[in-house]
Amino acid sequence: MRSSLFVMALMICTAASAMGQRVLDLPEGLPSMVIERAPGPIKIDGQVDNIWKKAESVDFVFPWNDTAAEDAQSTQARMLWDDDNLYLLFECVDPFLDSEVTEKDGPVYQEDAVEIFATPRAEDVTAYFGYEMNINGALLDYMAFEGGEQHTKSIHFNWENEGVEIATSFDGTLNDHADTDAGWILEMVIPFDNFRHLGGTIPPVEGDVWRLNLNRTKGYNGQFSQWSDSATDHADFHRSARFGRATFTMKVAK
Repeated sequence: MRSSLFVMALMICTAASAMGQRVLDLPEGLPSMVIERAPGPIKIDGQVDNIWKKAESVDFVFPWNDTAAEDAQSTQARMLWDDDNLYLLFECVDPFLDSEVTEKDGPVYQEDAVEIFATPRAEDVTAYFGYEMNINGALLDYMAFEGGEQHTKSIHFNWENEGVEIATSFDGTLNDHADTDAGWILEMVIPFDNFRHLGGTIPPVEGDVWRLNLNRTKGYNGQFSQWSDSATDHADFHRSARFGRATFTMKVAK
């Protein structure tokens, strides 16, 4: 989801220089996860295969919604990795499936979508990668650079990923609120080579910590949820100082 404070266009070299001059202290109380090695090849087909059941799952919170438990549209996310790729799986409970955007870099954040914002530089979150995907598998991707104390962002949309694969499945009827749906699943793979622009060790090694957040938008009723609470009064997924910690381990998920 793009913040209304975003300012368009900043050259990568300028942003990288500024990023190197500013280091943030890690806030207390951030969530953490461990990303284990994939125990075998992962087929990107939008299904919860047995291999995913071995991975640690994390739940989402609802920082900006007074949502009763029975109304909460819950999300579980899982991550795995190997020498070449980062793998993600989102399982989304959703009684009203909304997804119309199909084009690359379209406004997927206005409907049912999930997101990962991540940086390999745990000590400096002033720049990060953004991936936003909807039920149709449409992808909006960019590099974001923090511009100051007011949390303004400069967004570089011309950065293109290579080798990203997305697959989805859903139980219900898209864009029809006359019925009640069950939910949807999104599975994706991101080659580690796409993360080299911000430095850090690529691919990760044992004990490497990335800062990241996992988010979900809901176009129909405005339920916004995420893994690490942004701690803001209004919905804003782009508070990079609040990104959680993800530690890579050579331990194989089992």
